[in-house]
Amino acid sequence: MVRHAMKTPTPNPGDSESPTGAVEAYACAPAGPDRTNPKVRQLLEAAHELFLKQPYDTVSTDAIAKAAKVSKATLYVYFPSKEALFATLVSDQCGQTAQAIWTSASASDDVEEVLGIIAQNFMAMFATTDALAFYRTIIAQVPRFPELGRVFYESGPMVLQQRIEGFLREATARGHLAVPDPKLAASQFLQLIAVDIPMTGLLRLQSLTPERVEATTASGLALFLRGYRPS
Repeated sequence: MVRHAMKTPTPNPGDSESPTGAVEAYACAPAGPDRTNPKVRQLLEAAHELFLKQPYDTVSTDAIAKAAKVSKATLYVYFPSKEALFATLVSDQCGQTAQAIWTSASASDDVEEVLGIIAQNFMAMFATTDALAFYRTIIAQVPRFPELGRVFYESGPMVLQQRIEGFLREATARGHLAVPDPKLAASQFLQLIAVDIPMTGLLRLQSLTPERVEATTASGLALFLRGYRPS
C-alpha cells in the first residue's frame, strides 16, 4: 500500500503546482497526514468535489483551500502541493473502493457466493458517475505525473486482486477450487465479469444497466467456476 509523509513545506510562489518529483517523493514517504484531523478531511473532501466538477488543471490550491474553509497556509502544512494532495486523494479513494468491494463478501465461506458478491460490487462501481469521472481525471494526469499511476494501482486494483488471490488460494487448499495460479486467476476473474464495460463507461459509449450487469457477472462467474472447479 502506498503511504504518504506529512511535512511542513515552504510554499512556492503563486499556486505552487510542483513537478512530477514532488508526487513521487510524497507518495513514497513513510507516513501520512492524519486522516482523523478535521482540516485534513476538509481538504480532501473539498478537493474531491472540485476534481469531479472541473478539469484537474483548472483546480487551484487557492480554490481547494477556499472550498475547505481553511487558509492556503494551512493546506501547505499537510500537503506540499496540489499534486501531493491529489496523490493522497487517489490513494484514499482507491483504498476505500477496494475495501467496500471486499467487505460485504468476506462474511461468507461459500465460494460461489463470495465471488458473486465481489462481481456485483465491482460492477456497481462502473455504474457510478463520480467513480468514472474521478478515474478519467487520474488517467488524464498519468502522462504528466507517472507516479500517480502507481499510487492508483497499488492503492486499489492491486489490493483487490491480492485479496481475491488469497481467497482463491484458500479455496484451493480446502478443495473447493482447483486453481494452479491464484494470481493469474484473480486477474482473469475480474476481466471475465467486466468484459468491455470499463472501457465503454470511460468513453461514455454505453450506460450500464442492471440487466447488463446481471448478464455479464452471471456469465463471467459461470465460466470462471467451470474452468476452476475440481475435476
